[in-house]
Amino acid sequence: MHLSTKTVTKYSKELQELGFTDYEAKIYISLLQSSPVTAYEISKNNALPRPNVYSALDSLEKKQAVQKVSLDPVRFVPVNPATLFSRISKAVQDRCLALEIGLEKLQPEEKTHYVWNIDNADEARLKISQLILAAKSHIWIKAHFEELLPHLEELKLASKRGVSLLFILFGDSNQIEQFNFSKNCSVFAHEGDGTVVGLGRFLITLSIDFKEALIVNMKDHTGAFTQSQPIVNLADSLIRHEIYLAEIFKHFSHLLEEKFEPGLFELRKKYLPKEQVTELKQRIQTKKSPSKTKSKK
Repeated sequence: MHLSTKTVTKYSKELQELGFTDYEAKIYISLLQSSPVTAYEISKNNALPRPNVYSALDSLEKKQAVQKVSLDPVRFVPVNPATLFSRISKAVQDRCLALEIGLEKLQPEEKTHYVWNIDNADEARLKISQLILAAKSHIWIKAHFEELLPHLEELKLASKRGVSLLFILFGDSNQIEQFNFSKNCSVFAHEGDGTVVGLGRFLITLSIDFKEALIVNMKDHTGAFTQSQPIVNLADSLIRHEIYLAEIFKHFSHLLEEKFEPGLFELRKKYLPKEQVTELKQRIQTKKSPSKTKSKK
């Protein structure tokens, strides 16, 4: 397969970003297009100085990017890209992990009491993604399911790494089930049926590994992230009590509704701000009689 000069230049630059020299990159690309070949043929076909070709081939052999297939004359073939880049990827990951562990030891430990503000949508989404991808043991989330859809694939990857995921979700109970995607997931609909209360439609509370917490309002994209242990404990406690409440609703929802009305309205109206009481009442009425609501519209 013959590649254009533009394409060769593009791939060559990308290989150089992975540690290849200019000559090494050009020779590897050339071998992918035509091999087995001798150093002389590589030099002739690519208009490269022969001494530089020999030097580059020697280096590529050490990098396990090419190999000899004959000795008289010596001919070379490229190592399959999938094999080569899998090896490079693992080497880079191992090096990054070693650096992460080593460099973290250089940081003062007293930085964890800070609280970092979040004030725009991109920053909020990026921080949520970073926390999910960095999680090692557990992710606890309380949110409306729609606010987590942009992070669904990241959450699935975390599950594949063995991270335990626990969700307290607002919204339609059928839609909520899509987050029950592995044995590592525990999914609870808020108060048994996903009832949206107060800021529940937009507020995301996220706890990672009992060490980090994020709370963000996706309506105005304001929030905060911290490693301060008292605040992290507070976020964990909030979600843990939501779990207790979800379990209680699972077994005693009929008794709770009988005592406090649907959505615990009689209880909540004592403590919620007036505007939230009005919103909750409207949601409960809509849920009770969707057909009437549609006809009024």
